[in-house]
Amino acid sequence: MNKKFSTLAIACMASTLFSSTQAATISQGTRDVTKIETNKFYQLGDATADKVLVMVPDGNGYTLKLKDVTAVTDVNSTLWSIQYSYSNNATGPDFTFVNKGTGIPLMVNPGDAPLYDATKTYAAADGFVKMNGAASSWKWKSSTETQSSPFGTSGLISYFAKDSVVTLVTGATATPNATGNGYTSSEDVYLVKAHASRDKWEGRHLRLAPITAGAVTLSAKDLNTKLATDPEGDSFKLGSTPELKKGVNSTLGNQFTDNTFRAWDIQAAATDEDNFKMYVENGNFNVSEGGLLLQVIDDANDADPYKDTYLLADTFYIDGLSVNNQDFVKFGTDKMVTDTWQGNKYIKNVQPGRLAASSKFKFTYYPTQDSIAIEVLGYNKKNGSTGATVTTVNGKATLWDQSQSDKTVILNKLTASNEITLGISPANVRFFLGEGTTNRTSENNGVYVIKNDKDQYLAVPIYNTKKDNGVNAWTNAPKWVTVKASEQEVMNMPAYQWVILKDHEETSEIAELSTVTFINREFAGVKQSIQLRQEEGGAYKFVAGGLHNIDSLDIKPVTAAALGNEKLGYLNLDNKVLDVMSYKFNYLHSYADDKFIGMNGDSILYVKDAELSFFMNKETAEVPYGITVDNALKAKISGLKQLKRVMYTPYVKTSKGNLYITLDSEGRYKMTSDEAKAKKFYLKENNFYKAESVEAARPYYAFINVAATDSTKIGSADEDLSVILKDNVLEETRTSAFAIVENNAPLYRRFNTALDGAVEGQEDAAKLLKFKEYYRGEYLMDENNEKFKNEGVCYLGIEREDKVNPKAGLSFVVDTATIDNAPNGKIKPQYFIYVSQSEKIAEPAKPCELDHEHLNGITEWTCPHAIPAKPGFTRAKYLVSFADSLKAKDADKLYQFGDYTRVGFVDAMHIGDSLYVLTNGFEELANADLDTAKIKAAYKAAKIDADYIIDLKSELKKDAHKNYTWSFRYINPDKAAAATVENLDVAFLIESDKKASDLDVAPINGAWLKSQNGCLVLSDSKSSTFENARTGGDNALVFNIEIGSEDDMATDNETIATSTVSVVATNGAVIVKGAEGKKVVISNVLGQTIANTVITSSEATIAAPAGYVTVAVEGEAAVKAIVK
Repeated sequence: MNKKFSTLAIACMASTLFSSTQAATISQGTRDVTKIETNKFYQLGDATADKVLVMVPDGNGYTLKLKDVTAVTDVNSTLWSIQYSYSNNATGPDFTFVNKGTGIPLMVNPGDAPLYDATKTYAAADGFVKMNGAASSWKWKSSTETQSSPFGTSGLISYFAKDSVVTLVTGATATPNATGNGYTSSEDVYLVKAHASRDKWEGRHLRLAPITAGAVTLSAKDLNTKLATDPEGDSFKLGSTPELKKGVNSTLGNQFTDNTFRAWDIQAAATDEDNFKMYVENGNFNVSEGGLLLQVIDDANDADPYKDTYLLADTFYIDGLSVNNQDFVKFGTDKMVTDTWQGNKYIKNVQPGRLAASSKFKFTYYPTQDSIAIEVLGYNKKNGSTGATVTTVNGKATLWDQSQSDKTVILNKLTASNEITLGISPANVRFFLGEGTTNRTSENNGVYVIKNDKDQYLAVPIYNTKKDNGVNAWTNAPKWVTVKASEQEVMNMPAYQWVILKDHEETSEIAELSTVTFINREFAGVKQSIQLRQEEGGAYKFVAGGLHNIDSLDIKPVTAAALGNEKLGYLNLDNKVLDVMSYKFNYLHSYADDKFIGMNGDSILYVKDAELSFFMNKETAEVPYGITVDNALKAKISGLKQLKRVMYTPYVKTSKGNLYITLDSEGRYKMTSDEAKAKKFYLKENNFYKAESVEAARPYYAFINVAATDSTKIGSADEDLSVILKDNVLEETRTSAFAIVENNAPLYRRFNTALDGAVEGQEDAAKLLKFKEYYRGEYLMDENNEKFKNEGVCYLGIEREDKVNPKAGLSFVVDTATIDNAPNGKIKPQYFIYVSQSEKIAEPAKPCELDHEHLNGITEWTCPHAIPAKPGFTRAKYLVSFADSLKAKDADKLYQFGDYTRVGFVDAMHIGDSLYVLTNGFEELANADLDTAKIKAAYKAAKIDADYIIDLKSELKKDAHKNYTWSFRYINPDKAAAATVENLDVAFLIESDKKASDLDVAPINGAWLKSQNGCLVLSDSKSSTFENARTGGDNALVFNIEIGSEDDMATDNETIATSTVSVVATNGAVIVKGAEGKKVVISNVLGQTIANTVITSSEATIAAPAGYVTVAVEGEAAVKAIVK
């Protein structure tokens, strides 16, 4: 009789778990409670116990009523678990009240309550109490136990501020009530707030006492549905205290707890299986007397009650259990005698020799104790008199003919073996309801996607969401949605995911069958508590009963990645790239995947042939959305993250300023220069699709236009050939979606391609490059024009190759500085540019070599005679902007040309994470004589250490421009990526600085290398614009590169002095002078050793191949030279 239904409209989720209440007969309770016990359930009633407080459904929630107890049909709604605790310095306990029927505490929101004054009359009272707040702790009784007399009535008050309370009033015909204050004379209960001063509400607030609930006679349906907690239940199982275990503390066990039963009411009419009413012969079973038949559910004939067995008081005594000459009847099972009348089967009688009454039971439920007492309505005992004769009972001669009055099921404890039998009430065994055979099941706490038997997903799609016009409240509805796996990915869409939480976890047994609440992960207001079911051996779960009939639910957990991704569902770009990255919006369409949002001649947006590159302005910080993931929820679902989303304003940069998306009077999207009219959007994932033109699937987003009174979405007008973008209501079933494609056009040149001479595996290694001005064909070099030279300063110059001084090389070392360090180092690489490079080889530490003893912990390595290690370094002439020298003496002569800043070379050493600019005489020293400790001390004394010692470890982590690094800004970024030859497509400006208020990456106003009357300077970052510079304005120079060479470096190939030793590069050899007795190592540009020898004369000639070589003389700084 497990019932299952197959229909669904998910509007389904509207009925409550406890909608199928039973029409149980509830008797009036007794106000006799002298001690409040936390393991019991009480009614809360007035002084007479006639009226009790009940929790009843109200829309999607619950409210309170004060009802006549005999008019209530659902006993659980009248019962309350009362818990209490003591706060510090409290005058009495704090109470909480949890309704047994709903499992919900009496919890209210003070904000819902009107201000109440018992001295005033209210024309139209409001404030029906709702179970929707945080106030759940109540002051009620001053103690939890009285000395003798029962508890009287007291009001419930809850403090929500030091001097303010909320309390309850009612219009019911109770004492006291608030009808005199304008509250309707009804069973309604209201929440009010008042000053803590009792004279404002004392005497009018609802006063309640704990009541021992009256006994309830249970029907078959009450038992089979476990007092309405399992509306589709069709059997039950009992538990007992104490528990009897066969072979442990009992010989026979407990028939009432060992078996599962289906209870039947009896009637003299056709059987009604849905309501558990069995057709019996009235003459034998005395229908008016009532009583229940208990069918044993053991899989044998469960579906046919006319063939199955039933429990009854047996015609046997319990062997070995006879106390004081009193024998004890045991319980057994037997089949019924059946017959048919007018086509209807019925139970005619029990088997011959038995009384029909011995198969009829009465179950009485005591709600406060949560206990059931069981009686059999009649049975016979054996006539044990001497010479007794048999009597015919139900057609059979038997000695079991003695009628008995001890009909209560009891536990016999008079022997070592405890057995269930019949005796005099009250019962000494407590029975309580268990589960029985049931298809009820539950689901573990988690986040899931849910499908039905049509392979549709339960979701709140975009077209089922909207804002009420003029109201800031969302109204959303769940729907079964068909999802094509090739077009959508539900793991990326929180609106297609459901947080499932168990409603009850008091014990593992309860949790296993608990109802669950489905909560949409994105729209937390879409939720419902339901009972899941699953047939034994079934692959799928289902919901049945009430209004929510759902067949074959496939409930699967989301992936760990979806569970822990706080950016799920909406576009959330990396903040680091927002200022520098632009995007194209690729339209999702079944017939073409190469259409982007573009703009026509009327500034109207459309998707056809043109395409715009948008920058994205982040309008808000990450804002939490969806279900609130607090600590309590985190404890239930490990790894669950709070969802966050960001609102964006797309815009297009132009030479005349930014353009923003807005709407015209016809509801068409267009571009405007008025930022005040710019539209703001959430970009919500709607599709996940692999277009033919791309290698992998990617998300496509709906543009949700966030407005004050209503939200809309961007939609394409496919009804005509213009395909313009219009403003669509969210309810429009069709949703246009766009991939957010990074505009791969690089902003800056990165010298890591074959075009730049890069080597595989070492793409970003230092390179020898020449910089050739595109239009005039001039090369960067050391300044050789005497008119632009000043003593003591080495400037950067520019000249045609045929006019270059033979001693002035054209090749520069270009070495990466920030690519792997700065946040946008790969977007705006910054480089060192230097010439005249020399290397000082690191010298290892040497121990003390003197023949003396080392004492007091001193070793040969820590002895004063030991020689500490000396780190190696690179020394070169670094290209810098002299912008930081403009306040120096004679700056207008040395570091400026007119109003412009000049650029040139400084002697510097790169050691570890620092760059030392050599000045104050240190630039005159040979490498072997440079000592960083002495440099630091001297610079600090001269107060120039902050400017001349640069902390590269810190500075190179920043995208900010620097005076000693350079970036190469493409003038045609849209063409650069596809270029295969060195031409204008990959030409660049050399960038040094930007306007103070501008961006660090791709500034609009910047300082670029330019020619001012033939002198190389930087443009004025305050006024020079990129758009002007890239098109040849402001005399900005546009460059390409050529691959440099070692023999074209700005290094003199004649004698290179290193202390008293000299090295001369000549044809096919290196001549070393003044190094007699010293070791000389010569290596090529790849670091391979060419020669390793000890010089035996004052002048030695060592053969070496042509090219760039490094000569390291023992005790001297390594130098570089070019062998011809």
